[in-house]
Amino acid sequence: MIWAMRASAYCTLATLLLTGPPAAAQQPIEVTPGTATFNVFVRSTPIGFEQIEVLRGPNGWIIRSRGDLSQPIDLQNRLFEVEYDEQWRPQTLTIDAVRANTPFSIRTTFDANGATTELEEAGRRFSVTSPVPPDAVVLPDYFFAAYEALAIRLAGAERGDEIPVYVVPRGVTRIRVDQILTQQIDTGSEIFDARVYRLSFLNADGPLTVEVWTDPNHRLVRVSIPFAAIDVAREDIVSSGARVRRVPHPGDEDIQIRAEGFGLAATVTTPVDRPRPSAGWPAVLLVPGAGAGDRDGTLSGVPVLGQIAGALADAGFLVARYDARGEGQSGGRRESADVEAYTDDARKMVRYLDDRDDVDRDRITVLGYAEGGWIAMVVAAKERRADNLVLVGTPGTTGVELVMEQQRAVLDRLGLSETERAEKIDLQQRIHDAVLSNGSWDGVPEAMRRQADTPWFRDFLDFDPADTIRRTRQPILILRGALDSEVGPHHAERLAELAQARRRNRSVVLVTLEGLDHQLVATEPGAVTDYDDLRNRSISPSFINALTDWLHRAP
Repeated sequence: MIWAMRASAYCTLATLLLTGPPAAAQQPIEVTPGTATFNVFVRSTPIGFEQIEVLRGPNGWIIRSRGDLSQPIDLQNRLFEVEYDEQWRPQTLTIDAVRANTPFSIRTTFDANGATTELEEAGRRFSVTSPVPPDAVVLPDYFFAAYEALAIRLAGAERGDEIPVYVVPRGVTRIRVDQILTQQIDTGSEIFDARVYRLSFLNADGPLTVEVWTDPNHRLVRVSIPFAAIDVAREDIVSSGARVRRVPHPGDEDIQIRAEGFGLAATVTTPVDRPRPSAGWPAVLLVPGAGAGDRDGTLSGVPVLGQIAGALADAGFLVARYDARGEGQSGGRRESADVEAYTDDARKMVRYLDDRDDVDRDRITVLGYAEGGWIAMVVAAKERRADNLVLVGTPGTTGVELVMEQQRAVLDRLGLSETERAEKIDLQQRIHDAVLSNGSWDGVPEAMRRQADTPWFRDFLDFDPADTIRRTRQPILILRGALDSEVGPHHAERLAELAQARRRNRSVVLVTLEGLDHQLVATEPGAVTDYDDLRNRSISPSFINALTDWLHRAP
């Protein structure tokens, strides 16, 4: 059977349950028709888009989309269309697509007895009949337009409700609503409160967590699938000028720093309710990572840098953080930037701090988070005004090694066959050859070339922290979470070895924080925490304590 041979290429939601309790009754929901473009990211790297339309049909509603996703998903969506009736019960599903250069199509019809699906792949056909509840939501993998129907169903849901889901053509599972959260989003042109639904796919081998964000019109805003490192976000919330708004600190001040022909949008957080030291506040600059370039460093709903800023201000430090160029409310063009450009931006922030009358100019620390640690290293090597260096969750290998390491981790999550894994790894290596050695781009999809053939990615692949950290003179603190699955322990260990080998006899401290993940949040595998709001997903006090203890002792 064709589908059985290639199931892993299409299916990532594991073994499905075929039975469960009845779903909650759906209340009538006012739906706003419209079109939107969604950007798709894997491990925070853009891999393509999906253009989604929700419109009235002759018998109810139609959700339609087209799109193009590059590696590691590798899907050309020529047409996705699902029809629902007025009560949002599925009627028909049509898919015409190409996955890994292999065309396939799906035609499904629904009735009171279930679903009948006709599948065709590379000229071979077969049929599947499945018992499907009449109120199921149709969610084929990698066609994210399907989540528009789930967004509408969630509008009438409460915590603990379960919704049947049909993953075509394998069968039915159920989604449980674990939390209903609230998050304010500023797109630059409007501010709205998004509803954030934390859901569990109740699979036989254990629940899988998914987050679905919706706007006040019950339209889809974002889908986050952590186990596959996939994020899908509507264009207006990832465009320049958009920002997820967090609870402000009373010491926050939004500013603009003049860069090369554009402005860097930043926030300075000053301690409140405590006297300023005579020499001024010790200051910390937070440098964002490549995958979370907004000033709050938001990853998986956790505003890592925003929370660090507030905690450091409460501990007596003046803190600056900024949107990287081309991100959030900062100007400039991300696609034309390289390591030198990002370094120049961070150096301008250091100089801004040095020029402030309320800052102790002898106690300015540069803290880099994730790949932002690489930029922080370059700043420390070049900028005499930087007195201390902190690296948090920062890679210690070359960019090439990091990309290959992370790609293998993603492929493991996607459950691909060994042949498919080898093909994707070979393609990634050919991309690296083309970027670094002016090799051939033959066989590389155009969408992938556009993403890879940039100054930033070239510098990223070529970067080796060994070449930079040896030129730093500052005391260095290296922090990592023991449960960080994105940047493993060997990275911090290599950074510490490189720093200790410097000619200058400067302090190097490596701290591993037990129970913390890459977002610096206390984590227990399989645990579910009850959150009233995403703002309550906080970085651990153990991280803040380790950081502030070192900063207070630093010269």
